Amino acid sequence: MNIPQTVIDAEPARVRQLFMQWEPFMEQHVVFWTIPGNIDVHTKGHCERVLLHALRIGEARLVSDRAMKALAHASVFHDSRRKDNYLDVGHGERAAHYYQTFCPVYGLTFLPEAYAAIFYHDRDDETGRAFIAAHSGQYKAVWQEVYAIFKDADALDRYRLGEWCLDKRYLRTPEAKAMTDFALHLVQGTIPPDDLAFTYSQTEPFRPQYLKSKK
Repeated sequence: MNIPQTVIDAEPARVRQLFMQWEPFMEQHVVFWTIPGNIDVHTKGHCERVLLHALRIGEARLVSDRAMKALAHASVFHDSRRKDNYLDVGHGERAAHYYQTFCPVYGLTFLPEAYAAIFYHDRDDETGRAFIAAHSGQYKAVWQEVYAIFKDADALDRYRLGEWCLDKRYLRTPEAKAMTDFALHLVQGTIPPDDLAFTYSQTEPFRPQYLKSKK
């Protein structure tokens, strides 16, 4: 576990319990494809931070225990089937299929709302929400909630790529918007400074021109 235990211990009981259940589950059972390249930005360390963000947002929004479980499932599987560290549109679909086949083998309850969040987390919201509207039936509101929280949790960890990589105006929930400082400090506290500086040096050329004057 990369996140200090003191950080986890400061969280509400439900967040602590679920994090301490699903972080070791991911480490022990979820197999991630090896990604070529010289930076590690879509590995289990990223998913660990996303797991904490998702649980914190879910707790702040008082979602159901099932929704919290779906957020945990989405967090630990979502980047497991990446081919590279770039856009790789389609890695969500591959990870969703891996999750679907994984569940019966390991006795894990398959949650379709988690499947939808994993499948469409690398697509635009219009596409993801259209799928949810067509397949969620009477549970549309719950699926939409899981999807929005998970997308925000994943976005909060963009600070690992560069401090300019997250624009909180595009976060979907007010709870996530209030957690940006926490997210930045979590990155700084779990990634060695030299590794973080190297990653920033690799992504700096892609900083939008209008932000380069704000360094």
